[in-house]
Amino acid sequence: LLGAAAGVFYLVLLHRDVDRVGYDGGTPLDTFNPLRIVRLLAPLGLMAMLGLQTASTFEGGFDQWLAGVHWVPGPNFVGFVDRPTVYAALVGYVLVPLAMQVRGIVGALPEAKDVIQAIPGSFGVAAKMTKEAQQKEALKQAATLKPVRKAKALPVFIVSGPRGTGKSTLIQRLKEADPRFREPDWVVTRDIEQGPGAGSGRRIVVSEGDYKALKKTKSLAVSYRPYGEEGEQVDFGLPAASVIATVKEAGVCLLDVDPPTARQLLEYRWDRPLEALAPGEDVELAFVCVWVSVNSIDTVVERNRAQLQMNGTGAAGGAEADDALEKQLASIRRQATADMEWALTSGRFDFTIVNEDVDAASAELQKDAQYCFDENL
Repeated sequence: LLGAAAGVFYLVLLHRDVDRVGYDGGTPLDTFNPLRIVRLLAPLGLMAMLGLQTASTFEGGFDQWLAGVHWVPGPNFVGFVDRPTVYAALVGYVLVPLAMQVRGIVGALPEAKDVIQAIPGSFGVAAKMTKEAQQKEALKQAATLKPVRKAKALPVFIVSGPRGTGKSTLIQRLKEADPRFREPDWVVTRDIEQGPGAGSGRRIVVSEGDYKALKKTKSLAVSYRPYGEEGEQVDFGLPAASVIATVKEAGVCLLDVDPPTARQLLEYRWDRPLEALAPGEDVELAFVCVWVSVNSIDTVVERNRAQLQMNGTGAAGGAEADDALEKQLASIRRQATADMEWALTSGRFDFTIVNEDVDAASAELQKDAQYCFDENL
């Protein structure tokens, strides 16, 4: 009984140690792991308990038991515990974890069950009857299950990546090569050429009241409030209805967006607009995501440096202009680093394109885009 209790104690400590993996950086095999040390001392604790049990039940009393304990080279302590008690305790200690090992082996190797069933006598017959009962129950449950109907997929093709990786050029070539890919309409409260994080989709000017209504009803999958050309704030967003309508009209909704916008799109609750705009239809949005990058962060920074200088940033020269340019580039570097970390850890991107040659990258994007029409999507 003491051996079995010690075996259970060992397993409890092991389970607790395994549960901690991934939370505090430790593992059950660390040398100075406290739980590991206590686990390895469990057999020693078992022997101590057996010694106390023997001492408390010794016929001649504790003093006589203690007098009989002595050291002998080889067997070590003699008279501490009698051998039959030690063997019985060790069997109990080993059987508890051994039972779990056997259970795992039987579960992993179906052939092991067949071997058990082949054993003559009542044990083999019981194992065979148990297997037959499990098979009948599985067939009974399978007969009551209704076939799962797969919802119709509405493909949304998201192309994202850090600023300056050339994704917009690749997308323009994709649209020219395949008209089934179309960008949705965005809404703005003032006419602006380019919104934050958005591609070349059409901009529809709406009143501030209409925009607030869309935002209040959570009808906007993406919403920003950038500054216009004259320094005024402009509401800028993507209605969920526009995405769904584009898929139904063209075949695929194409989204050229920066990583923060892609993240908003992927985290948005699309089930609500689908229920409202496609009542009674068994449909769901299927996102196919492509990450466009270059060979290093330094390349991203240098591409943005050339673009900013072309647009006039830092063109005036002087220390102040150069400082302003470097601050903007430092911000771009931080954002690109954060974007790449998110792309690597999110698991949301199906394909990655390193845009070092625009022709090769364009061909690769067009090949990846065909996945939107895969029947298993």
